[in-house]
Formats: sequence, structure tokens, C-alpha cells
Amino acid sequence: MKKFNLPLVGGLPMHSASMIVQIFVTLAVSLFALRLSAGLLAWRTANKLEQPHYDVVKTLALPGRRSVELRKYSPYLIAETTVDESSMRKAGGVGFGRCASYIFGKNLSHSDKDAPEKMAMTSPVRSVGSSESMAMTAPVRGSTSSSSGKTKISFVIGSKYNLRNVPRPVDRAVTVKKVNGHYLAATSFSGPPPSDEKVAQERQDIVAALQNEGIRVTNKDEVVVYGYHDPIITPNILRKNEVGIMIDGSGL
Repeated sequence: MKKFNLPLVGGLPMHSASMIVQIFVTLAVSLFALRLSAGLLAWRTANKLEQPHYDVVKTLALPGRRSVELRKYSPYLIAETTVDESSMRKAGGVGFGRCASYIFGKNLSHSDKDAPEKMAMTSPVRSVGSSESMAMTAPVRGSTSSSSGKTKISFVIGSKYNLRNVPRPVDRAVTVKKVNGHYLAATSFSGPPPSDEKVAQERQDIVAALQNEGIRVTNKDEVVVYGYHDPIITPNILRKNEVGIMIDGSGL
């Protein structure tokens, strides 16, 4: 009887190699679908979280169909921690962990004899850094912080709380404070947590638009970054980021 030898691919019969490729393709497609489903669920969940109330009082045009929103914010509470890190992006991990621990129960409740209280998640996560090193007309220098090398990370606290009934932090590195009503000029964009270069460029564009309108920046040494979605599960194309600076809204 005549024997037939099957072609080999990498030492394997061709039909076996084809089957392995099909298995890997099927597995990759399944993982992608699972990742996308989890990302969409995380995105929808984050969009339903309570956020600070604000009204848009004016919109300024930027090149490339972009814009700056001039917002009037109502007062709200935050849980804040200061991280010894000049980069906002690098400080986010440490700061997020501290504030999340407070929200999820590392606190002392006023209503239940100092027992821990799990609080509702809110949005956005706030990062505040210094912009002393960025001259308004200078090129982007790649840093949003001054030589002090500190960044403030905070979570917004739900509106059901006030300074009298809000749980007290156990971690001394976390403080609860009130953010007074204010005006903010902000840009919005999608993508991963922005780099320091991206933050600096957005701030420069905002300042240029404000100067054209004769609107005064109230704190030239500060820039705020808001992150509305998690940086791991939610696809970058769906993640919402904002860069803002405080302004004088008396003339708006």
C-alpha cells in the first residue's frame, strides 16, 4: 500500500497547524468581546454617578472644532490627599488609593457610633497641580507642577453629606473640605489619563481663549484635571478627561 506524507508546518501536519491558528483566533476574539463588554458596562456605570452641579454660562471656540466651557459650579465637598509627586499622572495611583479607601469605609461615621460607613462613589476624580513653571506664552515644558513637587488628588463627596455629618477619615493623609462655589474654564477630550505635556497644552489653549475675551484667571499657579472613568477597564476612546483653570466670572 502506498503511503502519503502530509505537508508539515513548523514540524506539525498542516491540518493541525490550521486548527491551532483557529483556536488562537477564536480565543482572541472572545477575549476582545469580553473586554469590550466589561468596558461598556464600566462606562455606563460611571456615567450614572453623582457629579458636582454646574451651569455652562458661555462657550469659547478653539481651533479644530474644540471649545472651552465657562462653568459656574455650586459648592461641594471633597476628600483630598496630597502626594509628593510633581507629575499628576504618577500621583494619581497613590492619591486614588487613599481617597478610595476613605470612600469605601476607612472612616468613622457620625450616625453609627463611629462605625465605618461605605459611601457612594461619585465622579470625577480631581487632580490639582501647580502651573508656576508654565509661562503663558512659552512652549509646553512637559510639567504641570512647580519645584514643590506636590499634587492634590481628591474624590467628590455625595451631596447627602455636609461638614457636620460627613464621615471622618481614619487616614491622617486624607482631609475633608468644602469647595466653594466658583467659575471654571474647562476643555474636554477622550483618551487615557492625560500626560503632563497634554495638560500643559490644554491649559495654554484655555488661557489664550480667555485672554481674547478679556477674562481674568484667578489662580495662575493652579491647573485642575478631572477624570470621569477608570483608566483600566473603560476603553480609552470612551474615557472623558477635562483640564480646567479657575476664572473670575463676575462679568459673565
